Amino acid sequence: MHVWFRQMVKWTLLAAGAFVAGCAGLPELDKVNEVYLCAGGQCGPASQSRTADEALNAVYQLLKHNDGKDFKYCSTTPAERSCAGDNPFCHFVMGGPIPGAGCGTGGRFKAVGLDTAGRRVTTTFTEHSMWNGVPNVCQDGDSAVTVTSADEVTVKHDNYYCNWMGIGNMASTFVMAIDYIDLDKGRMGGYWAHAVVGTGGGRGTGYAIMQFPQAMKKDENWLRTVLLDKKVR
Repeated sequence: MHVWFRQMVKWTLLAAGAFVAGCAGLPELDKVNEVYLCAGGQCGPASQSRTADEALNAVYQLLKHNDGKDFKYCSTTPAERSCAGDNPFCHFVMGGPIPGAGCGTGGRFKAVGLDTAGRRVTTTFTEHSMWNGVPNVCQDGDSAVTVTSADEVTVKHDNYYCNWMGIGNMASTFVMAIDYIDLDKGRMGGYWAHAVVGTGGGRGTGYAIMQFPQAMKKDENWLRTVLLDKKVR
């Protein structure tokens, strides 16, 4: 049975609860109090051994080495942090009169840049998603990963437009509070919140991993700071 169908059944049954809950799930983003970082076979809380500049550079290098390459989302838990098989993140979306499951399957970061003054990695983002198993077509939007400190990393996409089958028009939002960066495996994960409004409407929260195709090689050091005094494009 397809993942989207299982999720559709689940979210159809929970539709009333989803609408009543509204924004109630958003506090999940506040669960993050540290970032677990792995690099060169060494793992641990980032703030105990890494500076904010190193954390910023780690995110920059991860996205820069995967600029223009597709990544996939893996719905998982903070305890497991697994990313195997077909397991996108999904939540309930009401498409007009039809209930269903909207699923984020992955995406692509492009034009990756470094804004040292704002302590963020800037990029454009393309979402790969579907509703009830049918792919959406989404326009590119601006995105940024802000590294406030070694233990505070946030991904945020500006509002972007998606269309379903030429008739479903939606504005989408996405934010993820990062609690896990694994350069050795090419991963970044955390608590996400996603919402759509328009002819389709819904929102959800959960935990997921972004699995990138390229990871840090053994002879590389993506933590080494290459930060400049001005924005690098």
